[in-house]
Amino acid sequence: MQQIPDLGKNPLGKPDPWARVRGLAWWQLVLSIMPILLLSVGGAIGGAIGAAGLFANLALARKPFGTPVKLLAMLGVVLASYLGYLLVVGLAYNLLKG
Repeated sequence: MQQIPDLGKNPLGKPDPWARVRGLAWWQLVLSIMPILLLSVGGAIGGAIGAAGLFANLALARKPFGTPVKLLAMLGVVLASYLGYLLVVGLAYNLLKG
């Protein structure tokens, strides 16, 4: 079973900014980062949707689900992030141009 690190403070008493990603498998890190890539194409809208997807995937990565269920759920979040971005941008385009 995967060892989950303490998400508290480091030995110096300061909060650890990398605590959310420590101990995750490489594929969990890749799937967690994929939604935030919307920032590069979508600006503020893509960044907001991507950040929500990133934090949702980080939360899913810490859940005690089996690997196949966790993989499918995280892929679903990535897909929902990109589809949600396309939906929001499409609606904004129609409101501004329509």
